[in-house]
Amino acid sequence: MRSVAFDIRGRFLLDGVSITISPGEYVAVIGRNGSGKTTLIRHFNGLLIPTSGECFVFGLSTREPRHLREIRRRVGLVFQDPDDQMVAVTVEDEIAFGLENRAVPPEEMDRQVEAALDTFHLQHVRKRSTSALSGGEQQRVAIAAVWATNPDVLVLDEPTSMLDLVSSVALLELLNEIRGSKAVVHVTQNLQEAARAERVIVMDKGHVVFDGPRRQALEDRDSLRRWGVAVSSEIPSRNSRPGQSIAISTECLNHVREDGIETNHVLKDVTFQALHGSVLAIVGKSGSGKTTLAYHLNRLLEPTSGEVRIKERPARSITLHEIRRIVGLTFQRVDLQLFEASVLDDVAFGLLQRGMERTEAYRRARLFLNRMGLDPDTFGNRAPGTLSTGEKRRVALAGVLVSEPDIIVLDEPTSGLDAESVEQLSEIVSDLSNQGKTLLIITHDLDFAARTADGVILVDEGRAEMLEGTDHLGKLAAAWLAETPSRLPSSTA
Repeated sequence: MRSVAFDIRGRFLLDGVSITISPGEYVAVIGRNGSGKTTLIRHFNGLLIPTSGECFVFGLSTREPRHLREIRRRVGLVFQDPDDQMVAVTVEDEIAFGLENRAVPPEEMDRQVEAALDTFHLQHVRKRSTSALSGGEQQRVAIAAVWATNPDVLVLDEPTSMLDLVSSVALLELLNEIRGSKAVVHVTQNLQEAARAERVIVMDKGHVVFDGPRRQALEDRDSLRRWGVAVSSEIPSRNSRPGQSIAISTECLNHVREDGIETNHVLKDVTFQALHGSVLAIVGKSGSGKTTLAYHLNRLLEPTSGEVRIKERPARSITLHEIRRIVGLTFQRVDLQLFEASVLDDVAFGLLQRGMERTEAYRRARLFLNRMGLDPDTFGNRAPGTLSTGEKRRVALAGVLVSEPDIIVLDEPTSGLDAESVEQLSEIVSDLSNQGKTLLIITHDLDFAARTADGVILVDEGRAEMLEGTDHLGKLAAAWLAETPSRLPSSTA
């Protein structure tokens, strides 16, 4: 890239970026939310074309339409949200799609699909509809589909953001295994992941503010804090302890899902209770049923059998309008929650639907955007689709918190957030608990769970177990890591 700038309606997302990535190099790209990381890597295979400057891939200019097919054959890009690149009905068809477009012979295509299914541990879901997968399973499918095409450059945008610990470690081992044979560009908010690279690029406000050896980048803690990618490790104080009354509970909750291809018993006799003012972390492997459980808590899904109770009342007896005022939910796939023309409209939407006067609704929307670290004068009139994933997640959270629900369910709230935003979220969770709010946090981020939660709900293959305290998280992590293969199957090259 030579002096690349990229702007949308006069707002520069990249400005004067010049970098070179060599064959076989492993590069980590880090930076705060909205710094330009995703915009940068979408230039690498011609999804975006510079407003000014030039981008060359193996000597081919991305400005030339006749070069794009070859560029995209050689540069494989995995999006941050896997749903953005799913095109086929079933898992095996999704993995085969790119190979079919490259006219790979059927026998060779079958071999490469099988290898990808094995490598990413997807054999058990090969016939399943991609729309029926968990976020983590979809992320593995998206990576497998790009991996199967055997690109020369593998570009990964937050590839572990939806993965459980076992899948994350397995992917990182695989990237280490191909070191030197392919160029890898790895966008991440996780400094431990960045430490695996030989070289680190730091983005801030559309500029490359550092480009050099990983040790030089990651040992400069003052600069990392200034760039928004490292913060203090202090745990927010909690002034209160959970009360004695039950805020929300389930009793023998079962959910059976049929998608036309298979019948899947997603939840099996799930029983738990959360007290007023408590913070419970819901943890488990990808596809274990965590999000399905969350969707039952405000009646987005209804149980096949069993019961959800809100403040000792059967959820079925509470109107949808009332239960969604009591139980606020943020989605793992944040784009599903943002649908208005502007950020302020999205945050104020729920208040307006409840009949709040417009001026007051927008005053509160501005207040909660500020609370999430988003200046309403800067972000308020922007279209949600122009935000980074981390910024979208903060907008969605503001849209839930502004209605002040008594029970708050957060599905992977740290996914895509930079270090500053995660620290800010920890403080918000602590404040809400101190106010007597009940929080249930689905997360693969066991460090965040340990910092914020009072207890743990472990979900495993649709069954749930209540664990007191968070001391068990270290043992869980060790047990899961013991399941990670020491060496994954080699690539399909």
